[in-house]
Formats: sequence, C-alpha cells, structure tokens
Amino acid sequence: ARLQGSVAPKSIRWALPCSLFSVIVHKTIHDWTDWGSHLEQPVSSDTTMWTLFTSILGFLVVFRAQLSYSRYWEGITLVERGCAVWLNGASNLIAFCTAAPEKQDAV
Repeated sequence: ARLQGSVAPKSIRWALPCSLFSVIVHKTIHDWTDWGSHLEQPVSSDTTMWTLFTSILGFLVVFRAQLSYSRYWEGITLVERGCAVWLNGASNLIAFCTAAPEKQDAV
C-alpha cells in the first residue's frame, strides 16, 4: 500500500478521535435510562440532534464544494492566461526575428 502523499493517515488522525467520541456519547446517552424522564413532555433528542447535525454538515459540504469550485475556475483562468502570454511571446519572437538582410532596418 502506497501511503506517501496519501491523505489517509491525516484523515484517520481526525476521524478516529471523532468516532470514539461519538461512540462514547451514544453509549452514555442510551445507557442513562432516566435521561429526560423528569420533564413533563418527552424529549425528541434523536430527531433534533440528527436534524441539527445534518443541517450543519450539509452547510459545510456545500460551502466547501463552492469554495473548491471557485478555486478550480480561478486556476483554469490563470492557466489560460499564462498560455495566452506564452503564445503572444512566441508569436512576437517569430514575427520580429528574421534573417533577411532587407528587413534588418524594419526589425
């Protein structure tokens, strides 16, 4: 397995603690049987938490996708501009360089 230059080690360093934290919170909430029993109305924490989590995650995914899309088009624009500059320079080099003795004064 080729790991040099891979994002797997860095992503595992971030994902593993978050996963362990999620498992601990899940176990703590579900093992704590009287959680919310003292309230008059039942707490729908599962749906509220999932709604909050998916809303935040959706916002982050859309934000990152929009940011990467704009960076992609900025890069493409800069590459095209660089190609145009090199093409202009090469065209000028060919146009203004001649070995004909009668055109030496014009060049």
